[in-house]
Amino acid sequence: MPASSDVSRRLLLTGAAGLIGSRLAAELVAAGWTVLAVDDLSSGWIERLPEAPHERLEFVQVDVCEPGALTRLLVDWPCAHVVHLAARVGVQSVLRDPEGCRAANLRGVRELTSAVGTLPAVDRPRIWAASSSEVYSECRGALQEDAAVRATDAVGRWAYAASKLRGEQLLDEATARWGTARAVHLRFFNVVGPGQDADSGMVLPIFVERALVGAPLPVFGDGSQVRTFASADEVARTLRQLIESNEFSGGPLNLGGRARTSIRNLAERVCALSDNGSVPECRDPRQSCGASFEEVDYREPELARLEALGVDVPSAELDVLIADALANHRDLARPEPRPDRAAACASPAS
Repeated sequence: MPASSDVSRRLLLTGAAGLIGSRLAAELVAAGWTVLAVDDLSSGWIERLPEAPHERLEFVQVDVCEPGALTRLLVDWPCAHVVHLAARVGVQSVLRDPEGCRAANLRGVRELTSAVGTLPAVDRPRIWAASSSEVYSECRGALQEDAAVRATDAVGRWAYAASKLRGEQLLDEATARWGTARAVHLRFFNVVGPGQDADSGMVLPIFVERALVGAPLPVFGDGSQVRTFASADEVARTLRQLIESNEFSGGPLNLGGRARTSIRNLAERVCALSDNGSVPECRDPRQSCGASFEEVDYREPELARLEALGVDVPSAELDVLIADALANHRDLARPEPRPDRAAACASPAS
């Protein structure tokens, strides 16, 4: 495993081969951190990570839900921080197996708290865990961290959100028992970037992949749903700055950008910037996602809490995010060929 005599600059990162995880790994390594990157490669791919060998990064293929796996890693590799990004994500993944999604996400959190709890108090790392904007109840307007949230026993479409909210509670309960700094619940809002996996139902990569071949872009309903997008590279930079400052007291923290748009406008901008003959095509989401599918109408983060921490808030504009994806998506996408995604659910909340 990567060596470093300074434990304060060592970090264990789960979900490291995902979109955010891989960008964060690169950010940390460039800033002089030593990173143990953990992923089971069920949805991420190792090619996203900085090229090996690298003296400050080592990859370990491990399922964080495997009993005792994280305990063994943390015992053998003391570190100051754990960033827990591993999870089942995406509307398609949830709809295929909502209870499996819930169980896997909660197992990962329980294994993490068990692992950290076995360490001596002075050796317990600070925990930064991925949550989601999906935990918030429906609201048309910017969402503050104390806004109303969904039920932790929600089912079906909302099992993912319920698992994330219950995960926050489990982490709070654990850190209260330990008497350590409260975990940080990173409530991500629609983080995007080239190479993002379209199979899980993420809207921008679906649009981009369709536009690159001149195919219609599937828009649910009239496309009036609103989302606010952020660059994965900028989010990784912000998260690295948060970890380095380590001044946030803990609890929920919105992490997103300012590129707010309707899904219809997003589709139109992708068509215009790709200039490849694609057009938006309105569809009934129930035909591709099932009769019980429920849509999220509006998602916009209130970022005052993030701004007050003195870090760089993601600020890339919508056309910049789209142009980046159009130019670089193919080079960063999963290496092996994958099937057409015309019927994917193209309107996730995060």
